Amino acid sequence: MMRKSLFGVLGFVVIASTLWFLLLRGEEVETVRVARGDLVRIVEEDGIVEVPGDRRIFATQLARVLEVPVEEGDVVLPGTVLVRMKNPDLDVRIQETRTLLEQAKRDRLGAAALVESTRLLLSDAIRIAARRKRLYEAGAVSLSELEEATLALERLEKELKRRKSAEDSAAALESGLKRTVLELQAKGAELVARSPIRGIVLELPPEKDQVLQPGDLVATVAPEARMEVVSDILSDTMGSVAVGQKVRVTAPVLGEQVLEGKVSKIYPHAFEKLSALGVVQRRVKVRIDLPYSPRLKPGFEVRAAIETERHPGVLLLPIESVRTTESGERVVMRIERSRIKSVRVRTGIADRRFVEILEGLAEGDEVIRDAGLDLQEGSRVRVQR
Repeated sequence: MMRKSLFGVLGFVVIASTLWFLLLRGEEVETVRVARGDLVRIVEEDGIVEVPGDRRIFATQLARVLEVPVEEGDVVLPGTVLVRMKNPDLDVRIQETRTLLEQAKRDRLGAAALVESTRLLLSDAIRIAARRKRLYEAGAVSLSELEEATLALERLEKELKRRKSAEDSAAALESGLKRTVLELQAKGAELVARSPIRGIVLELPPEKDQVLQPGDLVATVAPEARMEVVSDILSDTMGSVAVGQKVRVTAPVLGEQVLEGKVSKIYPHAFEKLSALGVVQRRVKVRIDLPYSPRLKPGFEVRAAIETERHPGVLLLPIESVRTTESGERVVMRIERSRIKSVRVRTGIADRRFVEILEGLAEGDEVIRDAGLDLQEGSRVRVQR
């Protein structure tokens, strides 16, 4: 009986000692220290890449591609040949028109020679008619001889008028054919697509021997200097967005590279847009200037983070380390001598990870990382190492 009592007492002592040890040791918790750093508030949204000032060149006629001497991504100068094409029908028309032009030129020269010879004959006829008139008045020739000279003069005057009209017609035909040749040559020049500016070849769809229809895209060339991102921002977040703010642009195609741009334009009106979840939202279009990147192409989707506010060198804590009470107070659980002390704090701006601490804590203070833990004021805790 005494042995049973002794074992009972010993068991009670062991249990009591274990409980007392655990109570003294405290619950194990993860903590974090208040540290200084830069805190940036951002408005983040997807956007589409555009290239302002790009020049699109289209086929103006049915043509076959002869040569594509450049490639997409090449830097080109004004006048650089992008695509050479051929229109056999146009070549035939040019040759036929040139043949007609040569004939028209010969016809005009022949008509001009006839006009000149007729003018000489007319000049002689005028002198003869004048002389016959004087002789008739002097009684030296008969009336029939005078009338003969007068009729010859009238015939030559009519012939000169007819031949001058023929010369004018030949000249008009030659002039019209010259214009036609120039127009056809201009169409021929369109068969060589050249870059109108210094820039980057963004699109170059034609391939050798491909037949292009009028209106088909031949090439797109964009200025080398810059690009734009167009993003539709939720109207609720637009209050902090302003022209000139810094923007960080990322995309899977960029890998680890981050491009820095700035807000260049905010459109004055909001519009309704259906979200991916089928919710109607009011958004505002924003344009972002961006340095050129060969990795980005027009139409690519990127992620734009607009920096709306920056606080450098402020006290920071993880967001999860600050709890909001039912009364609206912000509190943290600070560690003092291995025990919990609830401390009220005043906070500033926050991003997705950290919150700014304005009052209530000092740099280096140690607090419970997860403010949602059910820990009592004054309870002992043990910090994880």
